Amino acid sequence: MTHLYQALLGPDWAALAPVTRHLHSPDPTVLLEGRVDIVRGRNPLARLIATLLGLPRSGPQQSALVKVSAVESGELLERWYGGRHFATLKGRSGPYLTERFGPFELRFALRVEAGILRFDPSGVRLWGLSLPSTVSPSVTATEGAVSDAHVFDVSLRLPLIGLVVHYRGKLAVATD
Repeated sequence: MTHLYQALLGPDWAALAPVTRHLHSPDPTVLLEGRVDIVRGRNPLARLIATLLGLPRSGPQQSALVKVSAVESGELLERWYGGRHFATLKGRSGPYLTERFGPFELRFALRVEAGILRFDPSGVRLWGLSLPSTVSPSVTATEGAVSDAHVFDVSLRLPLIGLVVHYRGKLAVATD
């Protein structure tokens, strides 16, 4: 079975660390646990947007549980950071990874550089309509590994508002 990320990355799939390949090979599910540091933006509007989107609350070294499930259209990524649940649906549109939550669809070109998976933003849709880059959210994201642990770093910013949320953490395959 070829999984979503494997199909999108092609031969570069093999350059990822085993724990990262495991995370993106749900058959039918993968469960990882660890810790995450979360920082929300200081702008009151950024805080309101983060709350409305159900994004995680600020705090260092929060408990993290990540479940990836295979679904017909790709992957369901569920995160529990500090006990708060946030889910996105990942799929494919041509050569791009799509990530949907609420009325948003983010598109990314994936690439592997020195064993690090990079998510290069390639567009945002809101209620199915493409947003111009001047008003689009900006997401920077990377995934990789340190020893046997999966590490990630994700930041979401909005024009004129600034940082909405930044989270980074370390996960290992769950023992239960």
